[in-house]
Amino acid sequence: MTSLDNIKDTSTPKRRRMGTGRIFRSSLNKSKQNNDLLMGFSPVMIPKHNDVENNTTERCDSPLLPCNQVEFRSICDSENNSSICDIPPSPDVLPASVGNEWESLNICTSHINEIDEISTEDRNNQVLSEFIEDISDDMFQSKLDQSHIKEIDKKFTDNIEKSFDMVNQSISNLDEIMKNKSLLFETRDSFLLDVKEDPTQHIQSNLNINKKEEFKVENSFYGLPMIAKGLFKTYRNIEKFYEWQEECLNLEAIHERRNLIYALPTSGGKTLVAEVLMLREVLNRKKNALFILPFVAIVQEKIWALSTFAVQLDFLVEEYAAGKGHIPPKKRRKKNSIYIATIEKGLALVRSLIELDRLHEIGLIVVDELHLIGESGRGGTLETLLTTVIFTNKDIQIVGMSATIGNLHEIAQFLRADVFQRQFRPVELTEYVKLGDMLHKIVWGPEGVEIVPDRALAYNYSAAATSLDPDLIGGLVSEVVPKGSVLVFCPTKRNCENVTTLLCKLQRREMVSHKAAERQALESALRAEGANSDLAQAVRYGIAYHHAGLASDERSLLEQAYRSGTISVLCCTSTLAAGVNLPAQRVIIRAPHVGRDFLTLGAYRQMVGRAGRAGVCDTGESIVICGASVWPQLQAVLRGGLAAARSALRRGAQGPGGLPSGALSGLLLSGVALRLACTRARMREFLACTLLAVTGDDSCSPSDINTLLDETLRSLLQSGALEVAKGDRGQGKRGEGDTSHVAVRECRVYNDTELAVSALGSAAIKACMDLTAAEQFLVDLDQASKSLVVMGSLHLLYLVTPQDAASIKPDYAHYYSLYSALDEEGIQTAKVLGITEQNAIRMMTGKPITNVSERVLCRFYLAMMLHDLWKQVPFPTVAHKYNLPRGRVQAVLAAASSAAVSGARLCAALESRWAAAALLAELAPRLQHAAAPELTLLMDLPNVKKARALQLSRAGYRRVEDVARAGAADLCGALPHLSRAAATQLVSAARMILIEKVENLRAEAEDVMDELNS
Repeated sequence: MTSLDNIKDTSTPKRRRMGTGRIFRSSLNKSKQNNDLLMGFSPVMIPKHNDVENNTTERCDSPLLPCNQVEFRSICDSENNSSICDIPPSPDVLPASVGNEWESLNICTSHINEIDEISTEDRNNQVLSEFIEDISDDMFQSKLDQSHIKEIDKKFTDNIEKSFDMVNQSISNLDEIMKNKSLLFETRDSFLLDVKEDPTQHIQSNLNINKKEEFKVENSFYGLPMIAKGLFKTYRNIEKFYEWQEECLNLEAIHERRNLIYALPTSGGKTLVAEVLMLREVLNRKKNALFILPFVAIVQEKIWALSTFAVQLDFLVEEYAAGKGHIPPKKRRKKNSIYIATIEKGLALVRSLIELDRLHEIGLIVVDELHLIGESGRGGTLETLLTTVIFTNKDIQIVGMSATIGNLHEIAQFLRADVFQRQFRPVELTEYVKLGDMLHKIVWGPEGVEIVPDRALAYNYSAAATSLDPDLIGGLVSEVVPKGSVLVFCPTKRNCENVTTLLCKLQRREMVSHKAAERQALESALRAEGANSDLAQAVRYGIAYHHAGLASDERSLLEQAYRSGTISVLCCTSTLAAGVNLPAQRVIIRAPHVGRDFLTLGAYRQMVGRAGRAGVCDTGESIVICGASVWPQLQAVLRGGLAAARSALRRGAQGPGGLPSGALSGLLLSGVALRLACTRARMREFLACTLLAVTGDDSCSPSDINTLLDETLRSLLQSGALEVAKGDRGQGKRGEGDTSHVAVRECRVYNDTELAVSALGSAAIKACMDLTAAEQFLVDLDQASKSLVVMGSLHLLYLVTPQDAASIKPDYAHYYSLYSALDEEGIQTAKVLGITEQNAIRMMTGKPITNVSERVLCRFYLAMMLHDLWKQVPFPTVAHKYNLPRGRVQAVLAAASSAAVSGARLCAALESRWAAAALLAELAPRLQHAAAPELTLLMDLPNVKKARALQLSRAGYRRVEDVARAGAADLCGALPHLSRAAATQLVSAARMILIEKVENLRAEAEDVMDELNS
């Protein structure tokens, strides 16, 4: 970066008078004399030269860099108060003549410096236009100057890269920098710190992490740099892997990059192997990895877990869940990423990469809970994702893991994968069944499941206690708590609450006195969130319930309290078994039912798998409470083996109005839209890659795949989602000897007939919407566009309310009271939808409403609820006002936010709907959290809900930068129910977010340079 720093008197007018070429030639000549004094940019404080003569420059009025990402501000107050500033060498290339006095060179990217004040796009356009205006035409036209310009551009690029690298290093090593706070002062708008000594010297000597150097496998930690060994020891307390993990990591399939499925019982350590494989991919092969997880909560939990590694090992962890994640992902040249995504977001990400011909950037896809491929809904989406990746044949390795796959070899055939299977648990699990007052031990033998009497249960129950608790659940719990922890799985949400109340009545005094202060603080926090009074009182005894009816803030508080030992007993539904990681010493299954359905072996294994976890407890026990009459049925389930996971592509294959629905139609549509399978023959090959072609489903065998293709193709053509390509109109292209075809009206589609996706079909694919949902959304939008109420947001919120709102049955008498309280905006919106005063009177009198559909009435009810949330009305107040559980309110809010994102994408893909796209794009960010603006930024942190964000804000941590700069010990002291490990992960996650933003700026800067050099 020689020439640019020595340009003098180059304001924009003078550049235009002299011509850029002469300015650059003059600066190059000067640079030869002063080359030793030139240096790279640094985001930390720089030492001042005492023994080297200053070589000064005047600052140029217009930006020096050919991009809008980096602004250089030198503030060097010399003894004579001159505005002249030295630019000494970078800290890692300091000459021996450097003195001990320091002055500051405060360098930071404008995006970080004003991270929440100016939109990136506006800033890009503004600064880029200024830069282009400053460059005279002779730079691009004069051939004599081209060699100088290329040299300048290369130095520009090198300087940009060095600056971004140093910014990232500063973020990663904030702990080292913060050790001497007396030498620091904070900038107004940035987390970056000016340092009066060179911290990077200490950092590089202690942690040689950021050096991009090759390492020998024999001197590595399971194929990772040796620094990873210290990280696993520090953050996971792992020094050596289990034998099966070492065996799995050294499989021939892994070394030869073949697909793999490995199956072990729950808590066997499967995720650790996946993490090592992903770390190998991003660190060794320099490819991105995609980690598919079933639930948003697990995605956020994994973001926490991997952020500490990402900050230290110099890669990115990006969240793709709910409203988070860039589609398509940012193209990065210097760092690789692990994308952690839900199934739906993972599919959107893969499709966007295929569309841009960037799928090769991913080298590994890991799928957790692979058995979900057989479930309705998400199963079809997961099968679509994996089928698409397999069909593209881009040398992407697929690794799946699960504990409950019944047809493992069929799934392996679908994935073309090897199978690794072991029966390993680090903590021994003892399983019992309670029949009457006798506890029987379950023995798994070669002939199936047998039971052996273990002991009779006898507790000092009074007659009243016996009648209250005939199943002796209180006694079973009291054997473990408060020293240990217990999970009680109940069939329904109501049963969870009833069992919690029962256990509170039966607990001993010692349970009340255990961690009394922590429980009192938890009770206060729950009451502040508007929690049910029964739940708030129950935590005094160390007991709570956990189900989908609770708000996410309440669940988060309870989960943190359970991990810290403040809560000893958690009564929960079966969804917790497949959700967040909450192990227990003892698991009690209240009854062998999940809702109204009888317990399956897969659900049983997931529940009992929560008992006993390495590092948490030394033993694990499970007890299923069963009546003597029900035991034969339960025994048959346990003996019957795991259920087979069969294809879910065709479930829900026909939508309302004859529109094709289901994952199969979406799979074929995406195949045409992405130019993967545009003919009938290629579609046949595409379907041959599906699980459906291996297992079939309830009404279709694998041999029927061709017939099924023609039926679906005909349905898509009839609906207008697919059409014959323009150059192939009429009878279509018919190959030699090609007689089979699909006929729709006057159109015939032969094997080689080229097909194209209609505008609606293409837009639905880009929006990740089902065709039926997309069609219905556009119908609602057309009706709204004729008389859209723009007095506020209510009418727009109605458009994004869930389509299945009819499942919520409001009390019409209460509905009338809400209608009567509407303001002018509400009345006008209701009138446009057909809800009039006459309808309201019918609601009050209980008469049926015939001129407005129930669907419209229910959606408007939810729209009013969303409108209150939009106006920052607290969740508990809204839930009480609309007679809905807090968890249901949040579910509706999340669905509306997702619908707003999808609707905006759908309209953006349809040229005639550009105005609607602009309106809908603003809904999603506000709906995502429905929190006060000052908390929204903190809620971008993974697993930080409104309650935790409020705690952070009250403790003085009002921005992500504040959390990134904090110490783990400080956070533990400032926030209740936050362990040291969780605090460390929170700080790392905050730093990861900031590093990702820096890398986004780097990518944009490189894109600008590429455009200028093209």
